[in-house]
Order: sequence, then C-alpha cells, then structure tokens
Amino acid sequence: MIILLTVLAVLLAAQTIYLLHYKAQVRDIGNQLHFIMQNGSFKQVDAQLRSREMMTLIRSCNRLLDQQKKADRQYTRKNEEINATIVSLSHDIRTPLTALDGYLQLARQAEEFSDKDRYMAQAKSRIGQLSKLIDELFLYTKLQNPEYLIEQEPLDILALLQHNLFAFFDDFSRQGTEPELRLPDSSVRVNGNIHAVDRVLANILSNYFAHGTGSLSVVCEEEAERVRICFANRLRKGERVDTERVFNRFYKEDASRGVRSSGLGLSIVKSLMENMHGQAEADSEQGMFVIRLIFVKARKE
Repeated sequence: MIILLTVLAVLLAAQTIYLLHYKAQVRDIGNQLHFIMQNGSFKQVDAQLRSREMMTLIRSCNRLLDQQKKADRQYTRKNEEINATIVSLSHDIRTPLTALDGYLQLARQAEEFSDKDRYMAQAKSRIGQLSKLIDELFLYTKLQNPEYLIEQEPLDILALLQHNLFAFFDDFSRQGTEPELRLPDSSVRVNGNIHAVDRVLANILSNYFAHGTGSLSVVCEEEAERVRICFANRLRKGERVDTERVFNRFYKEDASRGVRSSGLGLSIVKSLMENMHGQAEADSEQGMFVIRLIFVKARKE
C-alpha cells in the first residue's frame, strides 16, 4: 500500500512538473509571437518541448507567420508599383501637355498665318497623343477588373491581320520596307472579339514602328486546336529587350530615346489575349525580337 501511494505521489509530482513546463512553454510561444509582431522579425516560433500537440501548434503558428510575411511583401510590392505608376503617368501626361502649351503660345505670338497653321497642327498632334494615352489607360484599367469579360465569336484572323497591315501602309512606305508574310492560302477562324483583336494587332504593329528595325516578318501557323501568329523583327544595334518584363505596364527599355509611348501597348496586348483565352509571348535571340499570339481555334460548324 505504501509503495503504491509512493508511486502515485511520484507520478503526480511528475505530472505537475510536466504541466508547469507545458504552461511555461505556451507562455514562451506567446512571448515569441509578441516579439515577432512588434519588431517585424523574420524569426520563426520554436519550443523545447517536443510533444505532438506542441509541434502541431508551432507548425500552425509558423504557417500563419509565413502567410503574413508573404502578404506584407505583396503589399510592399504593390505600393511600390502604385508609386511607380503615378510617377510614370505624371511624366507621360505632363510631356504632351507641356508641348501643347508651348505650341499654343507660339501660335498666339506668330504673325504669319502659315506659322500659326503649323503650330496649331503640332498642337493638334499633341492633343491626339494625349487622347490616345488616356484611351489606353482607360482600357488597361478595365482589363484589370476580373469581372470584365469580352464577348467572343468565330472570326477570320487573316482578314483582320491583312486589314491592320494595310492600315499601316503609309508607315511601311515611309520606312521603305514591306512585311514578309507567310500565311495560309485559305481563311483561318479563331475565337475572339473583332475590336479586341484589332487593338492587339494595331498595338503590335505600332510597337514595331516605334522600336523595331528592318523588315517585319509575319507567320501564321495552324495547329489542331490553336492558331499561332508570330511577328519578328530585328532590334536596333545595341538594343536589348527584357522579355520577362516586356508585357509589364509602363515597361520601356530605354526611356531616354524620346519615343512617344505610354508603355501600355504590349501590356494591353497580353491582357486582351488572356481575356480571350489566348496567350501572348515574347522572345529575343540573335538580334531578333519575336511576339507570338496564340488564339483558340474556332470549331467548324
């Protein structure tokens, strides 16, 4: 009987010590969490007591901490993007406005009607640039809304491509080049929206005239369920393109070149293609810059 009581007393004492240690460990975890939150520390919670329940608690705490750190990094990155966007927008809007004001002042001071007409024509050109920039900003903002959906229908992608190439006929003539085309003989139908596809093709061609050199190669290839259109041109000597960032908003490889561009053109291309369940890819090698558009092929009725 005495032995049994002694054993029970020892067990009770051990249990009490264990509970006190367990309680101290929980208090320590609380202190660690408080320190991490107060100081923004990247430290993780740890414990000396390695019971199954304690380890489950520690893992849960560390998962929550990891999620919070990830959210903090995303918030910081988003904040930086917003600040960069504001700076870029301020510059892109201020530049044509400043030029517009200058030409209007020159037109007001000019005595000859021919000079007034020339300055007013330049002012009108700056108004057009500003209008285009605002239009691109409006479209880009709409495309960032996940609920914004583009209505689609089967359409002849080759007809739209040829229409857009013809629309840039004067630009090709001024440059003294002709596009090198490799297209199927018969029509190719894809799922898309005629206005969205027109905008995609126009933005890619505009990007070529703003940044490319040499002839533009356009190749269309049909697959079982996809249609690929590749636009390829040579880069200017010494120019490099970061193909990982080329579709980012306001991306400009060399802002000092003075090319009038919002930096939204290719970002809009990618957003429109994804909204139509397609893809836009970019590649750069051996002095060539390539943009690939991948459309979903329309089913034959």
